[in-house]
Amino acid sequence: MKEVKPQLFVRWFDRQFDSNTGSEYFDEFLQRLEHFPSVLNIVLKSCPIEASTRKMGDKWSVNENIGHLMLLEDLWRIRFKDIKEGKPDMSPADLNNTATDQSSFNNMLVEELIKDLVSEREKTIVMLQKLSEEDLLKTSMHPRLQQPMNIIDLMHFVAAHDLHHLHTIQSIIENMENL
Repeated sequence: MKEVKPQLFVRWFDRQFDSNTGSEYFDEFLQRLEHFPSVLNIVLKSCPIEASTRKMGDKWSVNENIGHLMLLEDLWRIRFKDIKEGKPDMSPADLNNTATDQSSFNNMLVEELIKDLVSEREKTIVMLQKLSEEDLLKTSMHPRLQQPMNIIDLMHFVAAHDLHHLHTIQSIIENMENL
């Protein structure tokens, strides 16, 4: 049995984010968002089929993590639109993640979930590519963090959320290998 190495893990809701990121980072974050499904797909190649639906206690399975990412794409697009339209506050998220918990992602194949994530992410990328320089400078208040964010800040937030779940998925796969 492999030795499990302790990893520094910061709960998502405990993370802090800088704001007022300059528009010069747009291309970098766009590329990170665009390539994330491919990176996730590479990680999933080492995930045995039976491991993709296995839950560790009350934590989400690999499939549920991917489904969660796919479901949030709509929220991300709504929030980008909120900022573009100059709304004072971004639309709130369901912090209980009810949709993820009530979906049957464990009845789907990983390949289906990735395909759905790619499709949803492509819609987000197309939306972001249509934004003007002026749009990038607008801000709206993030409802949970209670800080103003511009488009680039929110792109950074989404990219960090992607990485958070990528690390979670990697941890699930590693733990399955150690069983």
